[in-house]
Amino acid sequence: MWNRRISRSDWRSISRILVEKMGEARVEELDPYGSSFYCSRCGWENKDLNGAVFECKECGLRINRQLNAAINLYMRLRFGYTEKWVGGRKRVQLRMEGASQREGWDTVVLPSLLGACVETGGKRSDPNELVSFLNDALKPKLYYAYDRYADAYLPMPT
Repeated sequence: MWNRRISRSDWRSISRILVEKMGEARVEELDPYGSSFYCSRCGWENKDLNGAVFECKECGLRINRQLNAAINLYMRLRFGYTEKWVGGRKRVQLRMEGASQREGWDTVVLPSLLGACVETGGKRSDPNELVSFLNDALKPKLYYAYDRYADAYLPMPT
């Protein structure tokens, strides 16, 4: 039921309202093509869209398919992308400026999505372990407690 409501949404009107409220420079539309079947870590194409788990045969990443798509869209927004037609099929590639997609995933995407937990000494789990959420992929050394009265996160040393 929720998916039907989302699919019936008038995304152009939502975009127009955001442009009116925030200004045109802050609203950017992304092409969602391929966001769910390209690996967000290495760029490998998985044509098997069955199930909720994305499994990369190239780098071994196992992640929730929707989370993988969200990371792909985030990376497209962060780095920019190009579209090419190869053999009658559209291919979306990131503009990484000399770095590999995996380096961008490790150094830019994870710290920005997790609030720099990687920089504080986080270690990734076994690559064969299923990743449901980004927090499962990392084992941060600092944990945070949320103070709802101050509306702030407080660091708790371990």
